[in-house]
Amino acid sequence: MPVSANATPEDRVLALAGSLNTRDLGGLPLARGGRTRFGVMLRSDALLTLGQADADCLAELPLTTVIDLRQPYERERDRSALVEWGGVEIHQIEIWQAIFEAGRVPDDPWDLSALYVAALDHCGDAFAEATRVLCEAPGAALFHCTAGKDRTGILAALLLEAVGVPRAAVIADYALTHDRIDPLRERLLVDAEARGIAREDFARLLGATPEMLLPALDHLDERYRGARGYLLSTGVDVVTLDRLQTRLVDGAAEPGPGSTRP
Repeated sequence: MPVSANATPEDRVLALAGSLNTRDLGGLPLARGGRTRFGVMLRSDALLTLGQADADCLAELPLTTVIDLRQPYERERDRSALVEWGGVEIHQIEIWQAIFEAGRVPDDPWDLSALYVAALDHCGDAFAEATRVLCEAPGAALFHCTAGKDRTGILAALLLEAVGVPRAAVIADYALTHDRIDPLRERLLVDAEARGIAREDFARLLGATPEMLLPALDHLDERYRGARGYLLSTGVDVVTLDRLQTRLVDGAAEPGPGSTRP
């Protein structure tokens, strides 16, 4: 994997034939200086096919751990090729389900920003479990949903902000998805129509521009005192946050507030 201090967004993308939107969380700047580490955590859409070149690329990392953030019907509709690939442990951690169970779907169910805020308030157990799995992975870990945009985007934002990536860089990482998933949008719109959802409504859920994420990040600050405060409130302990820092930060960076380290 590239390790340049001047890494570009293109450096972070894994050119997998079976994916539109797999990229490394490495190479992002830290507010106190330095960069996040390559080859440790990857965000992705669902890998529906996995050719030999793709498998070789993931094996080289080596990829040992995969988190699927989707709901059961999505896993049945689009079976991940990683399930059949030996050598990885698959964790199924649903994000949206807790919103439905709590009856807290936004009044406007197509308001993506409101859905993100609801996810932060009601899906903390799932985000906490995903964080622990990522921090305990013996090798590289990949987390994904369908497009690698919403559930994946919130989790990526929490991880990156928790280790000190500036907000502007977090938002820019989120927005990289917008253009990458163009080929997927039409397929998702067709699927939504088949499930009785109006095309114009579902289309509102398929963007990834900065203004869609900003309200959730503001809410993170106002209610939880940022990503570390949020993860601590969900039951992630300080030892796990230190482990996140150690795994994801390149070099001997100082841990964030509340660390057990001297």
